[in-house]
Amino acid sequence: MVRAAGLTRSYRRAQGSTVAALRGIDLTVDAGEMLAVVGPSGGGKSTLLNLIGGLDRPDSGSLEVAGTDLMASSQADLDRFRRHHVGFVFQFFNLLEAADARDNVAFALLARGLAWADARMAATDLLGSVGLADRADHRPSEMSGGEQQRVAIARAIAGDPDLLIADEPTGDVDGPTTDTLMDLLCGLNHDLGITVIVATHDLSVAGRADRICEVRDGSIAER
Repeated sequence: MVRAAGLTRSYRRAQGSTVAALRGIDLTVDAGEMLAVVGPSGGGKSTLLNLIGGLDRPDSGSLEVAGTDLMASSQADLDRFRRHHVGFVFQFFNLLEAADARDNVAFALLARGLAWADARMAATDLLGSVGLADRADHRPSEMSGGEQQRVAIARAIAGDPDLLIADEPTGDVDGPTTDTLMDLLCGLNHDLGITVIVATHDLSVAGRADRICEVRDGSIAER
């Protein structure tokens, strides 16, 4: 699913200096695998996930994800790649406050070309698959943090992505909710075969994965 070699990424600070976020990352992720990426804040975890998901570009190296050469892709190609191959789950949910749960998921399907009525019908089914059939008409402000994250997961799997990227998906919920969310992510991985890459500070979360790698100071090491 992922083949990365020699990935580097640097950013220029406001004062003009440059910080190296990634320093020659080599990483392979098999299709159907669940990989946990751990490491300290600022170590490069989110940068790596953003590159794999096509949200950012490496400065150098090679990167192929789901059969797509991201280094050779135009911006339009990257947009298409994300729509058809990758689902994203973030720490702070990123739901539309003015829309209910059904419409938050339906918008993702609308972007993939479904008609609005079909998108809303499919969104209802997706919410049912994450245990929120009875919350479809509720807005984010009317739901708990765990419920909002389950809506975000339903949105992320809309369109049957090959790869699900989750950046600190349990970072803003309590322990029991963390277990529920991880049961859901593991189920998507085991039952549907979706490749999952999850970045986390929580070793109990990382322990649910097939494999753990550590990103520290822009370099990667298997654990």
